[in-house]
Amino acid sequence: MADAGSSASRPLLLELLLERKRVDDKGIETILKEQTKRNCPLEDAIFISQLVSPEDVASTYADYLRLPLIKTLEPDSVDPELKLCLPEAFVKEKHILPMRKVQETLEIALLDPTDINLVQEIQLLTGYHLSIQVATLSAIEQGHVVLFGAQDGAKEVVRDTQEPDMDMAREGEEDLLDLDRVIAETKETRIVRMVNKIMNQSLKDKASDIHLEPYPNECKVRFRIDGTLNEIQTHAPHVFVPLISRLKILAKMDIAEKRVPQDGAISMKMGEKRVDVRVSTVPTVYGEKMVMRILNKEAVPLDLSKLGFDQRQQDDFMKAAHSPHGLLFVTGPTGSGKSTTLYATLNLIMSPKKNILTVEDPVEYKFAGINQVQVKPQVELTFARALRAFLRQDPDVIMVGEVRDTETAQICLRAALTGHFVLSTLHTNDALSATSRLMDMGIEPFLIASTLRLVEAQRLIRRLCAECKEPYNPDAQLQDKYGFAKDMVLYRPKGCKTCRDVGYKGRVGIFEVFRITPALRDMIQERAPLPKMHEAARKDGMQTLVDNGMGKVREGLTSLEEITNITAGE
Repeated sequence: MADAGSSASRPLLLELLLERKRVDDKGIETILKEQTKRNCPLEDAIFISQLVSPEDVASTYADYLRLPLIKTLEPDSVDPELKLCLPEAFVKEKHILPMRKVQETLEIALLDPTDINLVQEIQLLTGYHLSIQVATLSAIEQGHVVLFGAQDGAKEVVRDTQEPDMDMAREGEEDLLDLDRVIAETKETRIVRMVNKIMNQSLKDKASDIHLEPYPNECKVRFRIDGTLNEIQTHAPHVFVPLISRLKILAKMDIAEKRVPQDGAISMKMGEKRVDVRVSTVPTVYGEKMVMRILNKEAVPLDLSKLGFDQRQQDDFMKAAHSPHGLLFVTGPTGSGKSTTLYATLNLIMSPKKNILTVEDPVEYKFAGINQVQVKPQVELTFARALRAFLRQDPDVIMVGEVRDTETAQICLRAALTGHFVLSTLHTNDALSATSRLMDMGIEPFLIASTLRLVEAQRLIRRLCAECKEPYNPDAQLQDKYGFAKDMVLYRPKGCKTCRDVGYKGRVGIFEVFRITPALRDMIQERAPLPKMHEAARKDGMQTLVDNGMGKVREGLTSLEEITNITAGE
């Protein structure tokens, strides 16, 4: 290993300072030790050591690169409107000063203009050409005051007390990706325009997920629309890395780290619509694959009938949801819309008189009036730990993202027994299987029977396109198998421009909603077999998933093929 002070291992800046006799070999060794000790940028280590002035550092860079030097900031040289062009934390950490914008060029002052990665990051983040100058640390800090205001602790407290909503609004706008912004068509902005185009198209197509996938000879962009993946675009392989880097910058992820999975989030707006995007990457043999989940809060309905509940199911569900205490479970596989149902329920029961707390992994939609907690395993903030804390927070309603283990299940039961209403999800194939799953977790049947108010199972099915669905009469075989009348008119997919020749457009839920009647409560306590419980519930008029799905076939909302595929094995 080379010595810390050897010329072979010295950064360029230290070589330049040594050449200009601003520091000697001993000073260089001190600076490098300080940088290693604090794990900080080289410039910060120089300033902490106080061996070289910030002015000397700036003038050294300016002379070497032949760039303009800003020693003192002139009045009106910084446009305050540029405070939104880059994240405040990023600007301050990296010693960046956006100064003014002239057409598609952003004039920017840097402390270290030799950091090519930083320059590319700024270019990707803003989408502008850059005109770079060098500035002293004091000039950059003066500019930060113009952009973001002075960091006066007392003033911050007063302002936070008086204007909390305005501060939150400013914080939210700071990193918002504006899809309506017009970006000039240049070589430097092609990736920025490509990202905006992908995002715009996903919103227009009502996609739920965007998949970016690398392969040896191409990279693919696929959208999940109505539950089905569709290939939208293919690009040359050299486009993929800058495309992923741009999105990772927007999602506040580490663009240098490509060996491990990462998670992040992007907020964007199109017109008046605000949309959040959850971003996830995994390393594959050909590069990082990225999946973006689009979370459109406006898509969460305020009416359960819009989800697909019939009137009886809606009445039973809302009666249970307004219970003062007890348990309500929503069940189904991943991607069946369980979270949407729970959020719609919380929207309907939310009131200034209720203290509603949720613990989720992750928090997908943020609601004013609901206290939402994100699970953080790295600091041991688990579902169970959050739930225990909730019980000391005087809650009326608790929503648990998912009951995954015995400890969480037991705390949910305890909360329901002590006067709280608890909503949660379970992964089971049908509604009443939730009782068996809880028993498998070690919960006593008498506790389940006394706390459970309602259990609901659901699936998402594709709606037939209203523009092109094709009527037909089922043949004798289908009439016998499904009990269709001879003159029954059913519909099947055809395909047109409106639905991209798929035959389906949009999705709707099918549900089985079992309210726990006294008869079912007794059967749970006696550990009755599930078929017997299903039979008792159906005698009470409750529909299974298949019953509800066939009702939607008769209504012409979906096709028989779709229902048989989704409910196969039910």
